[in-house]
Amino acid sequence: MEFHEPVMVREVLSVLRPGPLSRVVDGTLGTAGHALEFARLIGSQGILVGLDRDPAMLAIGARRLNEAKGKDGPRLHLVARPYEEICEVLQDAGMTEGVDAILLDLGVNSLQLENPERGFAFSKEGPLDGRFNTEAQATTMADLVNNASERELADWLRDYADERLARPIARRIAARRALAPLRTTTELAELVREAYPPAQRFGRIHPATRTFQALRIAVNDEMGSVERGLKACMSALAPGGVLASISFHSIEDRITKRIFQGATDAKPDPSNPYSATTTEGLEFELPFRRPIACTAEEAESNPRARSAKLRAIRRMEVTS
Repeated sequence: MEFHEPVMVREVLSVLRPGPLSRVVDGTLGTAGHALEFARLIGSQGILVGLDRDPAMLAIGARRLNEAKGKDGPRLHLVARPYEEICEVLQDAGMTEGVDAILLDLGVNSLQLENPERGFAFSKEGPLDGRFNTEAQATTMADLVNNASERELADWLRDYADERLARPIARRIAARRALAPLRTTTELAELVREAYPPAQRFGRIHPATRTFQALRIAVNDEMGSVERGLKACMSALAPGGVLASISFHSIEDRITKRIFQGATDAKPDPSNPYSATTTEGLEFELPFRRPIACTAEEAESNPRARSAKLRAIRRMEVTS
């Protein structure tokens, strides 16, 4: 099995600085690309907590970590739960004092995209599913495509994927489902292709790529997860602890920027719902103001890293 290549590993390690005795959380464990590096650095006296809302991805990451652990590896606590539930997970694990480092890698794993049965993409026919957790989530892409209003569909396509043909695509979906429900990824992909002018239907990037991105974000409430999860992770930091977040989508990055800046304002900003007043009296600082991008070398070797932006926030060690 070929595993997803983690992005910006060197930069993440430089920002989080995991070392012996560290308590580290990988909130988006996936196939454990970053977590393997954390485990190597924190050693047998450290604790590594891994979360993933997708049980299938967590199982792969857990297997890789356990295979690499050996006698010098850290204590592992791996749970199939979303990162916005980090405080409950740490409470259950008896880690009430907080943690030293948290990473959120907000991208989708390539193994999810490549499995047609998951319904995230359309290179091969599969069900219109797109859920990260098929047991905990009831609503599928098929439910959205066949039941959401035409306006809702257009809004998702425009807001989550910058789809310039959002309205024509939504209109075409509404007309098609009136005849029979859409069930498969290839059905939807061809329908979207037909909404494009003939000269634009067969380019390097399939015309349905943005539609599937928007529906995946909607069905998993990804932007809501980012909003809730960043705040939860900030409250889970011990004094001096650092939260790092890698965004691949402009909306994710804007949410992260707003929450981080709001929590570090000298004066609470009533117009920002994530200003310092919502962090229960904790104080934070930004290690750097502008997001860190990948190097040119990494962008060349790992195209997925090209859109990645790394931001971080540190809980201050306040002395009385």
